[in-house]
Amino acid sequence: MDPSTAGVRLASAVVGPLVRKLFVREGPGAALTGAPVRLSALVSFRGEKRTLTAKDLHQLAAELVRRAVDAAGPGERPVPADEDTAVADALAASLGALGDLDMDDAQAVQLGATALAARLTAAAPHATRDLSQGAEELHRTLLTTSCLHIVHFFTQRSTFVARTLVQQSRGLDTLIDRVDTLIARQPSVHAADAVFARDYLRYIARKHSRLTIYGIDLTNSPDRWPLDAAYLSLRAAPRHHTDPGGLTHLDGLGAEPAPPPLEPADRALAHLDRVLLRGVAGSGKSTLVQWLAVGCTREPAETPLPHLYGRIPFVLPLRTLHRADALPTPDRFLSTVGCPLAGSQPPGWAERVLTAGRGLLLVDGLDEIPEADRRRTLDWLRDLLDAFPDSPNLWMVTTRPSAVREDWLAAENFTEQTLAPMGREEVAAFIARWHA
Repeated sequence: MDPSTAGVRLASAVVGPLVRKLFVREGPGAALTGAPVRLSALVSFRGEKRTLTAKDLHQLAAELVRRAVDAAGPGERPVPADEDTAVADALAASLGALGDLDMDDAQAVQLGATALAARLTAAAPHATRDLSQGAEELHRTLLTTSCLHIVHFFTQRSTFVARTLVQQSRGLDTLIDRVDTLIARQPSVHAADAVFARDYLRYIARKHSRLTIYGIDLTNSPDRWPLDAAYLSLRAAPRHHTDPGGLTHLDGLGAEPAPPPLEPADRALAHLDRVLLRGVAGSGKSTLVQWLAVGCTREPAETPLPHLYGRIPFVLPLRTLHRADALPTPDRFLSTVGCPLAGSQPPGWAERVLTAGRGLLLVDGLDEIPEADRRRTLDWLRDLLDAFPDSPNLWMVTTRPSAVREDWLAAENFTEQTLAPMGREEVAAFIARWHA
């Protein structure tokens, strides 16, 4: 077993105490026995000495799963969140099979962790029957990790095992030490990423949760307004298309079809991965970008945009990007837009976010750069898309209607949408909010 992966980045200080709960607490002198002990007599969830209930066993397994998921870090979950309970159920069943094995502690140590895990899996085959491939792999890794600490515990509790299986006992001591040393010397990249992502999302929430509204001249009015108070829900519709001959698509009766219904613009990315959003000057494109970015920072129960939970927003105003010598690669996204946290960004963090498909790339203002630079921008977008072709990142590019031709990003599978003028409901909301 590879010691660098055996612990699923779970050190002995985490796994050891949990594993010891599987076994009875023995009185003084019990470890001085001169013979091996049956596993069924050692476990704490069977027989007269039972101290661990079925519920306790499941909670122990669930805690191991939780620790493994936490160690993996956000965006690197070994399984989707809705499979955690299934893995915990399977792990509890497999560990519960310790009481069914026809062997003693010395035989378990001779087998070793990997073979003991295989025996437990075979003893409870129903446990993993309905698991997905990822869930089965997590179960196997956690069970093998648990068995490593189980056999190590046996060498420590019994002088007979330690005396008769000297080589195995020393090997287990060395293996446990190596795992702990590797974890200590090589801090989890995912842990560092998680800390930075937390700080970055807090910064995004503070920076973009307020906006400046030009043209308001009120006595003692603030320079910036809370986004939640100022944002009005915008609506958008798919852009009207014509065929190559310039003819409008007609329905089967030769009549022009009814226009598609409008939908909230901030919900477009709930069902589309890539959107090119057109809107006239002052229609709210940049405000929508801020709204989406802030939506990533809120818990699902606190936001009307739960589909953005877990996303990392990159707000990329093209006018700012084009001031640099070259359009940025992901590692320079933050520094190019002047984010003060750029210097503390873990190396490779942005690339890992995009590889995991967690990015929300908000490329704002195609119309704000010279026409000659738009071709360079298109090439830059294509390079980014080609670099992460199978990652389900979300993309929104904004522009005025006339800045780029129709279907400018169609080859890259962008869906075009157009912001609609305020309807009666939006006008009423605007009047109530600003003039009541």
